[in-house]
Amino acid sequence: MRSSMFLAVGLGAATALGAGTPARADFGAIAYDQHNCAVGRSWHYDSPRRAADVALGECGHRGCQVILEIGPAQCGAIAVTENCRGYGWAKRDSRDAARLSAMENCQHYNAGQCTVRTVDCNH
Repeated sequence: MRSSMFLAVGLGAATALGAGTPARADFGAIAYDQHNCAVGRSWHYDSPRRAADVALGECGHRGCQVILEIGPAQCGAIAVTENCRGYGWAKRDSRDAARLSAMENCQHYNAGQCTVRTVDCNH
């Protein structure tokens, strides 16, 4: 009986300390307007919708669209050409992999010099 009481107290303490609670969700987004090269981004938000809203607000133009939603433990990047019409994006497990893939996508599908405009992670 005594060991049962200690087990119950131990389980109660573990629950009170946060064991069994879900990890904080970590979402981000990248928005882009190809008419004027405006970029908006967000990281570490509690929902995909909130991350998209913040990225669109930061982008700040009527033509901005969310082009990339980034989930927990993911990195995202966008690369853009000088004339704004060519761009590439990627989400990967690391910042360097996202940057490289965004550049490759931009250069593969678009003529012109590509530059990474933003890259970050939800780690």
